Amino acid sequence: MVPNAYYEARNFDFHQSCPREELHQFLIGLYGDYVIPSTLYEVEQVLRRPDLVLSKPGVKVPRYLVTNEMKAGVWARLRDRLSSLDSSFSMVEVTVDYATHFCDMYVDKQKGKHLSGERVRILLLALPFLLRDLIAPEVLSISQTI
Repeated sequence: MVPNAYYEARNFDFHQSCPREELHQFLIGLYGDYVIPSTLYEVEQVLRRPDLVLSKPGVKVPRYLVTNEMKAGVWARLRDRLSSLDSSFSMVEVTVDYATHFCDMYVDKQKGKHLSGERVRILLLALPFLLRDLIAPEVLSISQTI
């Protein structure tokens, strides 16, 4: 690094002063690589709770109360909610292609797919509202079955 009085300032943190690092570390790294996948993992874990297994213990292919078709419906509902965002209502515009790309990346876990910082920022703003009551139909069907 070139000697500069700016870098000698008290409590100066070089890495926090770099906007590109903050964008990458927070938006793409932290939120895109950890927060979104762990959130979707938690949704899946709720739908695959041990008390919702219908088959006997030790079976190679367990049978769940929430079927794979119902689980696919949850992710399709999330994709549809994401693609229904328009700028007149939510100040962000999301296309069907972007929503499909999101599902390919995070739900289907396809390798080689990436999102830019601006696209991750759209998820940062929108997902908390889109995930609300996402699994309500499945939870209601479970409570009526039990």
